[in-house]
This record gives sequence, structure tokens and C-alpha cells, in this order.
Amino acid sequence: MSEPAPRGLAATVAALELRVFPVLRRWADEPHLFAIRDAVQIAFYAFGAWTVVAFFLLPPGPLLERFFQAYHIGFGFMGLALAIVLPDRLAVRFGYNRIAAIAVGLGAFLLSMPQNALHQHFEDFLGTISATSLFLALIVGLVTGELMRLADEKLEHEAAAVTAGAVASGVLFGGLAAAHVDIATWLIAIVQPLVAVGDTLPALLIVVFLQTVLWSAGIHGPAFLAAVTTPIYLHALDVNAQAIVHHQQPPYIVTLMIFAFIYPGGSGATLPLAFLLLRSRVQRLRRLAFASLAPTICNINEPLIFGIPIVMNPGLVLPFVGIPLVLATITYIAQLYGFVDRTSVWLPGAFPSVISAWLSTKGDWRSLVLVGVNIVIAFVLWTPFFHAFERTISGHPEAEEELVKAAEAIREHERAEHTAVAPRRHGT
Repeated sequence: MSEPAPRGLAATVAALELRVFPVLRRWADEPHLFAIRDAVQIAFYAFGAWTVVAFFLLPPGPLLERFFQAYHIGFGFMGLALAIVLPDRLAVRFGYNRIAAIAVGLGAFLLSMPQNALHQHFEDFLGTISATSLFLALIVGLVTGELMRLADEKLEHEAAAVTAGAVASGVLFGGLAAAHVDIATWLIAIVQPLVAVGDTLPALLIVVFLQTVLWSAGIHGPAFLAAVTTPIYLHALDVNAQAIVHHQQPPYIVTLMIFAFIYPGGSGATLPLAFLLLRSRVQRLRRLAFASLAPTICNINEPLIFGIPIVMNPGLVLPFVGIPLVLATITYIAQLYGFVDRTSVWLPGAFPSVISAWLSTKGDWRSLVLVGVNIVIAFVLWTPFFHAFERTISGHPEAEEELVKAAEAIREHERAEHTAVAPRRHGT
């Protein structure tokens, strides 16, 4: 009988489960990170909606240039939306006044803008702040949110707490504006080197490793890292798009859309695994395959991660973490040497990888070849690990039952945290 993984790997995962994973889960349950995760997701919807609106409102011109101009404006609107949504999500998580939180957060965000930007037309203003506004919205939202939370915690009456939080935020950000401290421009100077560092293969491999290791503990890895990675990778994507408008070579390889090549089927590159399940000798896994195949094609693979399960499963953690590292290396090299165009268009994560890769490279047919090669490689690498796991649970059904119970407990914990809202001390 085959083991799903070497004993050393099983011991390593057991040690991680005992010592490291509980710490990571406590971090993942941290209310500020939950608020950021929810706010960024909502801001993405605002980005998509405003890009479409801006495209039709812009003056007539070449189709491609209009699209990328609308796209550039859309990033700015995403930052503006985040400046509204993040204070609201923080207020929901900590239980203080939501309307006051939004007003204070948005006011501080606008005070932090370059003064010349505020005197522009709205669409020009959005284009000026663009993707760098995401960092500004995150920082301002977290600072004002913390001031509002502390005031709510220390003062008994809601009106006094709201006033104190608003005054503290106004003094801080209003004082910086009066002193001509341009936070937005200062952040741009910080973002540039961060984007340059993030555009290296080692940085990409670190991000991929962290995302998949976190998922193996039942923590949504991409969402956990979103506060750092999303503004950097979106800025790189925006710069690539503007380079195309100006008929230049896109400078960045690592953008938010490179993951369409690395994660076919979602984190862990699980699309081949879904097809392997269709031929499984274990009836439960075959049923899971038919239920999860369509979502996995659209990169929604939580049913597989918690259903097989991959979570806390030593036999499948190694390929889940290792295969994307291989695909990331292949993809990076292919784009570095120009075998495939670099990505410049953002698409929602639910688009199948083949479609996302093709559209994000402006219809480069070679992107389809690269995705196909990555899927084949992932299939070859997943196969022996899956068959070993299948043989093990066939011979030891009690082991399978323990894995499923553990994964379901983690999933229920995640669901409970998502629906948890701090009770309000001041009314409803």
C-alpha cells in the first residue's frame, strides 16, 4: 500500500498544524484583515462597472485607446470606492457608526489627494490617482478606522465617540494637508520600488508559496495577502496598459493576471485534479468531481480544497504547493523572453484560465499554448500523488473520514468568521 506522502512530509505538516497553522488562523481571523478582504472584493466590482461606464462616456477615438483610457480611470474609481467601502467594513466588524465612518474616511482620503488633482474634471481626477490610490485608500481607511474604533471603545456615548474620532482624523489629515505633506505623491514614490521588487521571479515564487501554504491550512491565501499584493500587482497592470496606449513594450511581467497561467482551476492548479477525480475508484470522490468540475473550470476550487480534502492532507499538500511554483517559473521565463505577451488587461477571477490568459494578453494566441502546456504539466505532476492518496484512503477509510471531518471543521470556522459582526454598544 502506498502512502500519500513520505513520512517526513507527514511529520512536517503535523508540526505545522500544531505550531504554525493556529497562528496563521488567528491572523486570518483578525478583523482588520477581514475588512480589507471584503472591501477589496467590493472595490473590484466598482472598478469593472466604472470602466464600462467610462468607456461610453469618453469622447470618440480609436477603440483600443478608449478602452485603456477607461481602464485607467477605472483603477482610480476603484481607489475611491475602497476609500468608502473599507471604513464601512471596519465599522461593521467593530460595531461603531457606519455613516460617520464613511464620511470621515472619505473626507480624509480627499484631503490626502494632491491639491491640483482635486481641481480637475472628475474623469481626469480618477485618471490622475489611478491604481496608486489603492494604497492611499488602504492606509487612510485603516488609520481613520482605528481612530474611530478607539474613540468608540473609550467613550460611552455614541455622539461623543463619533465627534472625537472625526476630530482626531480631521486634525491628523487636515494638518498634513495644511503642511503641504502630499501623502499620495509620497506613496507613489514607495510603490515604484515595491512594484520593481515584485516583478522578480523570487518575489513571485514567495507569493505563490505563501498563497498555497495558507490555503493548505484552510486560509484563503490570496485574500490574506491582498492588502499588500493587490495594489502592487494592479499598479503593474495599469502601467502595462498605459505602455500599450503609447505603443511601448509593457515593462512588467508579474501583474495580477499572471496568476491565470499559474492557477488553472484556482489556487494549487487544481483543474487537472478535478478531471482525475472523474475516474476515481472512490465513489465519494467521483461524486465530488461531477459537483465541482464546473466551478473549478471557473477557478472556484473551494469544493475540492475542502471536499477531497487538500486542507491538512500531507499527501496532497506537496503537489498543491509545489506545482504552482513550477508553473510560475515556466510562465515567468516565457514572458521574460517574449515567447508570450505580457498581461495588461484585468478580468474577474471567475473567467476560465484559457479565456483570461488570451484576453489579458490582448488576444495573443501563444498564451493559449502556454496555458495548455501548464495544464498538461500540472496533470502529469498531480497524477502520482492523487493515485497514492486514492490507494491509501481505499485501504484505510477511517483516515479519509478523519481528513474530511477536520476539513469541514475548518470550513465551518471560516463561515462563522465571515458572518460574525461585532455587537454595537450604542444602539443598533
